[in-house]
This record gives sequence, structure tokens and C-alpha cells, in this order.
Amino acid sequence: MFLTHWLLLALFCDTYLHVNGWGLVGHSIIVRLAQSQLIDSAPEWIRSLTPWHWNGNLSAMASWADSILYEDNNPTGYANWQWSRMLHYVNIPDWSCDYQPERDCINDQCILGAIKNYTKRLVTEHDHIQQEEALYFLIHFLGDIHQPLHVGFRGDRGGNSVLGTFMNVTSRTNLHALWDVGLIAARLEKDFQKNISLYYDYIYQLMMDETSQIDDNLEQLSEQNINLICSQIYFDENNVTMNASVNFILGEIYYQRNIPIVEQRLVDGGRLLGTLLNRLAKTRPQQPSDKKSKLCSGTIALIVILGLEGVLAIVGGLLIWLRSKKKLSTRYSISEFSRT
Repeated sequence: MFLTHWLLLALFCDTYLHVNGWGLVGHSIIVRLAQSQLIDSAPEWIRSLTPWHWNGNLSAMASWADSILYEDNNPTGYANWQWSRMLHYVNIPDWSCDYQPERDCINDQCILGAIKNYTKRLVTEHDHIQQEEALYFLIHFLGDIHQPLHVGFRGDRGGNSVLGTFMNVTSRTNLHALWDVGLIAARLEKDFQKNISLYYDYIYQLMMDETSQIDDNLEQLSEQNINLICSQIYFDENNVTMNASVNFILGEIYYQRNIPIVEQRLVDGGRLLGTLLNRLAKTRPQQPSDKKSKLCSGTIALIVILGLEGVLAIVGGLLIWLRSKKKLSTRYSISEFSRT
């Protein structure tokens, strides 16, 4: 039943047009892995850019860049963020099997350009709100680019138009949603008692056991994604190429072949994001606000309200005192008149 519900969610993700990379679970794991590696000044810096009610938990904002796009999550403002859709992915011609920036990411209007842009803005932008926005986009896009189908074929929208079923679930899903949600959902169901915390602990240990160097070359990562797409991801359990014209039927063989890739990409995404945030924390120019603790907007509002109440109380007290003084003066005048 659990797996059925997760794959129904994957089917729902078909409407996201290959924007919603990894789903909530995958994005959260990547950011948690990254935050577990923060050192020196980085933890406090990240805390200052995280909404106060999350108590420094940056993973709570891991899917913010997705949630702002949809009316259900952002009913009054979703239309204002539609410009950011194209920044979640990069498209290449079908089966070209190579990435050419001048062809595929014109004017940096793709996920690779977005990562470069928000990395720069995070350390050069002085406005606090703009820094927060840059951070939330950056942590999400670095997660997205580790999902191979975010460097996908233009013709089928990164696998969104390649439909079929997975693990004998009757509801249809699509290839992109399968990689976003379905494979991880199956892993949780099979081996982790549906417990996301246990799964995070497992992925965290995988990361800690690795000793390989971190490669932050995003174009090379894009080429690796394309190699996976062209050599493995689009091939079903009989090694037949999947496409939008025929529904696929995938199960245990496809799962066993590809879940190691999913988990390695979660590890790689977390390690790269953590390394990047530590580096940015060291190299960013120190702002005056770094030396003072910033008050959240709610605290400031409370101080203002209390201040106004104090002023009103003083004014009210003065008015009462003046009125009392006037009454006493009037009584004194009447008394004096009566004596005369």
C-alpha cells in the first residue's frame, strides 16, 4: 500500500514537467548531508539565512524552489515565479548524447547557468532577502543536477512523456517521476520500513565511507548524466530502448540496476553542496550584519508593538493626570467661592 501511494505521487509529478527533481525525500537528504559537513563559520552563516522557525534546519527549505511554482503551495504568488522553471534543467537534442553550452544553455538560461549565478549572488548580494533566495535556489538546483534526467532529451521533456508502470502498480508513472520518487520509494519500502530517518542514516554512512575527491565541474557532471541516459536509463529490462510511443513495464531488474546510481548521486550531491557552502562561507566578504545577531521580523514587530503600547500608556496616564488635576482645581475654586 505504501509503495502504491508513493508511485501515485510519482504519477502526480508528471504535471511538474521535469522541474521537481528527486522529490521531497531526495532533496531533503542531499541538504541534510551537506549541512552535516559544515564547519567553522558556515553553520552560523547558514542559520542566519534560514527561517527562524526551522531552528537552522536548512533541509526544510530544500524544495522551496519547487513549491513556489504551483498554485496549491503558493496560491497568491506562483505566477510570479514561472520564469524560474527553465532553470531546473537543461535540454539536449534527442540522443545527441553530448552537452554543448552554446546550443543547450543559451545566455546561461538553464540549470548550469543558474547554479553559477546563485553561487555568485550568495556572496556578493548585500540584501538579506536576496541572499536567502539565492541560497534556497542553490541548494535545490545542486540537488536537481544530480538527478540524471535533469540533463534530458528535449523531445520527451526529460523523460516526462515516457509513460509506463513500475513494480506491478497499475497506476501509470513516467520515467522522470520514477527517478525523482519511484526508485527511492521502492527502496524505503523494501529495506527501511518506510522510515526516512533510517534511510538518511544509511546514505550518510555511505558518504562517510567514501574517500574519493569531490569534483565540482558541473559540465563534466552533465556529461556523466548524458552518458547514463544514453547507455542505461532509457533501456528497459530487456535492453529495449524506451520512448514516448510505447508504455514501459519495469520492475525488480530495472530497480536493482539503477538504485545504486540513485544513492551514489544523493551522496555526491550532499558532499558537493557541503563543500561549496563551506568554501563560500570562507570567501564571502564579511558584512556588518555578520558581527551582530539579526533580529527576526517577528521579534522586531513585537518590539514595535510593545513600544507603541508603552507610548499609549504614557499618553493615557498624562491625560488622566491632567483631567484629575483639572477636577481638583475646579473643586478648589468652588470651595474658595463658597467661603466668600
